[in-house]
Amino acid sequence: MKLREVSSPVAYFCAEFAIDNELPTYSGGLGILAGDVMHEAAQEHYPMVGIGILYKGKEFMQHITGAGREEQRDSEFDHDTSFLRPTTIEGKPLILNLSLEASVVKIKSYHIRLSDTTLLFFLSTDVDGNPSEWISDMDALYKGDVNSQIRQQILLGVGGIKLLKALSITPSFYHINEGRPAFCIWEIVKNEMEDKQKSFEDSWEKAIKKIVYTNHTLVAAGNPTYSIELIERWATPFARKMKVDTNLLIKDGLVDPGTFSISQFALNISSKHSSVSKVHADYAKRQYPDYKWIAITNGVYMPRWQDSDFRDPSLTDKQIWDMHLAKKYELMETVVKRTGFGYDPERLVITWARRLAEYKQPKAIFKDIERLKKILSKADRPIQLLFAGNTHSGDPNAKSIVEDIISIFSGELSGHAIFVPNYNISLANHFVSGSDVWLNTPKGNLEACGTSGMKAISNGVLNCTVHDGWTYEVDWEGIGWTLDPENVADSLYKLIEDDIAPSYYRRNEEGLPIEWIGRMRKSIEVSKKFSTKRMLEGYKKLLYC
Repeated sequence: MKLREVSSPVAYFCAEFAIDNELPTYSGGLGILAGDVMHEAAQEHYPMVGIGILYKGKEFMQHITGAGREEQRDSEFDHDTSFLRPTTIEGKPLILNLSLEASVVKIKSYHIRLSDTTLLFFLSTDVDGNPSEWISDMDALYKGDVNSQIRQQILLGVGGIKLLKALSITPSFYHINEGRPAFCIWEIVKNEMEDKQKSFEDSWEKAIKKIVYTNHTLVAAGNPTYSIELIERWATPFARKMKVDTNLLIKDGLVDPGTFSISQFALNISSKHSSVSKVHADYAKRQYPDYKWIAITNGVYMPRWQDSDFRDPSLTDKQIWDMHLAKKYELMETVVKRTGFGYDPERLVITWARRLAEYKQPKAIFKDIERLKKILSKADRPIQLLFAGNTHSGDPNAKSIVEDIISIFSGELSGHAIFVPNYNISLANHFVSGSDVWLNTPKGNLEACGTSGMKAISNGVLNCTVHDGWTYEVDWEGIGWTLDPENVADSLYKLIEDDIAPSYYRRNEEGLPIEWIGRMRKSIEVSKKFSTKRMLEGYKKLLYC
């Protein structure tokens, strides 16, 4: 089937997509989610075209030196020899032209076919002859100054629409994830004016009806703002092509006369606005009260994250436990390969793993190191603590978080805690099936959803979490445990001592932790509510209509 034969799909725009472990086009949860959505659409043969950016992966891989310092190393992924295919028309490589005032920037495209009706495209300005700054923009996700950020957003939004038109793909809806792809409306409107001979105002209103927007976080880093002078400079060439005043292209993003918000812009150029959990919708309504918010809680693509062994409801307690132990041994072997350090996998294993950021409070549990050490090192109830997480290039504090944790693990907690570097899809798969407890410690009301815990419960790994995001939607009594958001460390210490460790080590005559296995069964059952299958149904019924 030719690419141009995909008719009326949803065009799903996102700054990052995690499709393959080695493809350096993702940074964290947003990319994992976007990849899961594309996989779900492919499984259901739902017409969807993903639009992302093909980054080269500079400083993509995390390495920990012998001195405990974090280093970022470049990805060795080679786009031209990989599973990605150059996008062509009639056998010739497709090159798109983005005309600006001073130059013409060339855009090339690669793609991967996930099903007959589901395709994912990656755009790149790493093309010979392009201005050097446009080439270096492709080095790594979220790198660069504010001009680089705007260039990447124009590539994603405007370049994405140019690609769709070149391939004769006419989307039924344009779904923009976070505000970064929102400049797509400029090209949609220009095409409508040129092809249908409509006025700017009519074209703008028609475009809005076809654009839907999902906000994935209310944290400032995910909702960048820029000076109006900067946005005017970049918008002016597009306004001139449409023969309209530049202000018409950017006024919907103004939060004050001198400041442009990409999220405010996305809200105003879209007809429907969704959150990623029920509580996130409540937060969003408080921050943006003039908009109607649709709550569609995130989900995970079960075939990607849930081990197939745990999908059989007829498993006996012994079968469940034996399979869980097998996953625990696999995780231990992975940890040894990555770090050189091992542990007894039959210990209670508690894991904290996600992108490292201050608001996720990775260091919260180290409030009382001496008490924590006593808890972890009890001879009759030993506990192994595992940590993993990559830093964000835009977060200046994240690097020190990694190094502080490694210092604690190599010192006071040596022998009972391991930091596992280069957190990626492969490692996450081992963590969410081979741990016993999944630990989540964010500051309250900042985690919009979070999905790692969903992956964990699908494999019978029990959640121990601060209430936030999706975790508000589960009654954790008899399933997992909840932490006091005002006193994470002390509440965790008490739970481990009084409930978690005793429950794990309490065995029947067959050596099985029956109470623990009961919680595992309930966790697996709860996970059915948090799949991308349910999530995509919500998109179809509430956004794509």
